[in-house]
Amino acid sequence: MGFDAIVIGAGHNGLTAANYLAMGGLSVCVLEQRHIVGGAAVSEEFHPGFRNSIASYLVSLLRNEVIEELRLEDYGYKVTVVESGFYPDSDGNYLLLDGDAAHNEAQISRFSDSDFASMEVFDEIVAKAGSVLSTQWLREPPKLHGGGLHDLVNSIKLGLDIRKLDSDDRWRFLQLLLGPPNTLIERWFESDKIKALIAARTTPGNYASLHQPGASLAMLHHAVGEVAGGKGDWGLVHGGMGAITQAMAASAQDKGVVIKTNASVKSVIIDEGRATGVRLEDGAELHAPIIVANTDPNRTFLKLVGAEHLPESFARDIEIFRQESASLRINLALSGLPDFACLPGTEIAQHHRSSIMIVESKDHVENAYQSARRGIPAAPPIIDALIPSTIDDTLTDEPGTHVMSLLCKYMPYDLADGKHWDNEKERVFEQILDYLQTLIPNIRDILVGYQCLTPLDLERMFGMTRGDISHGKLEPDQMFSVRPHPDAAQYATPIDGLYLCGSGAHPGGGVTGAPGRNAAKKILSQR
Repeated sequence: MGFDAIVIGAGHNGLTAANYLAMGGLSVCVLEQRHIVGGAAVSEEFHPGFRNSIASYLVSLLRNEVIEELRLEDYGYKVTVVESGFYPDSDGNYLLLDGDAAHNEAQISRFSDSDFASMEVFDEIVAKAGSVLSTQWLREPPKLHGGGLHDLVNSIKLGLDIRKLDSDDRWRFLQLLLGPPNTLIERWFESDKIKALIAARTTPGNYASLHQPGASLAMLHHAVGEVAGGKGDWGLVHGGMGAITQAMAASAQDKGVVIKTNASVKSVIIDEGRATGVRLEDGAELHAPIIVANTDPNRTFLKLVGAEHLPESFARDIEIFRQESASLRINLALSGLPDFACLPGTEIAQHHRSSIMIVESKDHVENAYQSARRGIPAAPPIIDALIPSTIDDTLTDEPGTHVMSLLCKYMPYDLADGKHWDNEKERVFEQILDYLQTLIPNIRDILVGYQCLTPLDLERMFGMTRGDISHGKLEPDQMFSVRPHPDAAQYATPIDGLYLCGSGAHPGGGVTGAPGRNAAKKILSQR
């Protein structure tokens, strides 16, 4: 059976692209190396009777256009807003913030008389800057040179969006885009607790020093989403993040898209400078005039295509495209509810239903980064946590049992002194568990099983080079019209017939669907 287009990778962007290509009248085949679709947005049983979003775990950035145009809610997509944020530390201090201003002011006033007012102003600045960025997400970035009318129009639109900001907002926008997080933190806040909170906001999709210019962009990138109309909100998907990709897959199949799992692509077939198909690991070949890669730039160009088929300068630039997020992912199977030392209790309360960020101080964030840069896993790490079973009880088989997600930063891909993650994983997990026990004294008593995914595991399982959950660092010189390269930033590549649709393309990482939608629109416009 012949196809008009083959999509490599059934992650959310690959499935999004497949949907839109099928809506445009193309026959489409999606190839997935694993036994299940979803990529990093997947729900799986990781211990008997316990299921979770084993990698990506919250939704906010998924574009409303994608939700509506693919009719995801008709296919089971359902989300609940996570209404509060919980920030405990090992000294027994905590913040519990929600949508109530009076409550938040009372919480923050325990640490500072001025930081509540500063946070309101700061969050408004971030929201305004984020609105400028988010309007660009579904636009093809303009070419740096030699563009046509389409590029001119998109450049004008960006300029008009920035012109809507007043002079002070433009200045703050540039600070958020290009400045180091530490400068912003010290400008706006006085208490160590709030400084730690803001510093932690830079970590989920980032791997950079708080003193690095441009490192604030990751915080901005993750502050532009919304759930059910709530700007900046984050949500829990019922059934886990895999419910998103299962809905996308069902929507695609109803449009005639063929999805093949356990179909690992070994290489893209290149014939006289044009992509004409793919060769699978089992030796089988599939042919199509359009190949759409949801794989990261390094894997796409240097492994699936091969440098010998690329312009020499382009290949060298892709070799230095920075890919690493220093993320380690843990899923815990628990027989009971975590009992936090700072807010004791084993009945479900607000803090259990919150997004949980465990961070000691601003220096804790910087020290975690510096440790990882030396090849030493941060001890203790910054932990971004969630207990999704307190909101969605379908994740466990037995009443009263729970699952807990932990994203631990920073954990380097390359370990110092020749150590290997396969030998170090258990030790690092136990170290993290020891730290957790200082905040959750009953954690070992209720632990019945776990899954630990190191950066190397993330690479092996999901095909993400160096375990980079964003397919490339979210830094200014790797964004917009240069992501991942000026000659591939508009989704088409130097190889005719080969397109990018993953997070390594504009606008970057996160479960957005934007690269997939944009790439499909580009392909259809060129037919």
